Amino acid sequence: MEGLKKSTSAKDRIVGEALSLFAARGYDNVGVTEIAESAGVSQPSIHYHFKSKRRLWEAAMLAMAEESHRTASIQKSVTQSLDPLSALKAACAMLIEQSNTNPNLGRVILSEGQAGGERLEWLMRNLFTESYSQFLELIEQCIQARLIKPFKPFQVLMLLHGAAVTSFNVAPLVQSAFGEDVRTPDNVSAFQKMYLDVMFTGLQP
Repeated sequence: MEGLKKSTSAKDRIVGEALSLFAARGYDNVGVTEIAESAGVSQPSIHYHFKSKRRLWEAAMLAMAEESHRTASIQKSVTQSLDPLSALKAACAMLIEQSNTNPNLGRVILSEGQAGGERLEWLMRNLFTESYSQFLELIEQCIQARLIKPFKPFQVLMLLHGAAVTSFNVAPLVQSAFGEDVRTPDNVSAFQKMYLDVMFTGLQP
């Protein structure tokens, strides 16, 4: 029993370290040896639990997705009783919160979205489709109701998502350039207020 506990703990540690490294530097720039060293385990231990680097990557992405799926579920329950514009604003505010608490998500989207290919297709099937579909539906409802200007819905989605996550993706840059920690409660709150003002002032007719 004690051995199982240790094994499970090591497995979780491997997944956590792998996620941080894959998100920070991308799949191709991270090796299994480095993950093992970071997790404090032997390289054979990784192969025992995951068989391959690709399977470890998938496990790391699924671990990250748990938080994303919870957020999508909460978003759906919160927004379903609101009018489309209020629902879209609430979804954007929640996206900012998620980007703060789960910054690896935005980093993975950036790196894999740039690379394209089979891994991105896997992410779309297993992680991103639900969230994107909910956002796109709200945007289309707002356009149909003439609550926002009739821009192409996918372009509105990418604008809203990109603006929400960029500061958190480059938090070290902001700290270095301006001496500001974007993840403090005051900065997150101020950013939400500015984001909703700037974005929706421009989007509304």
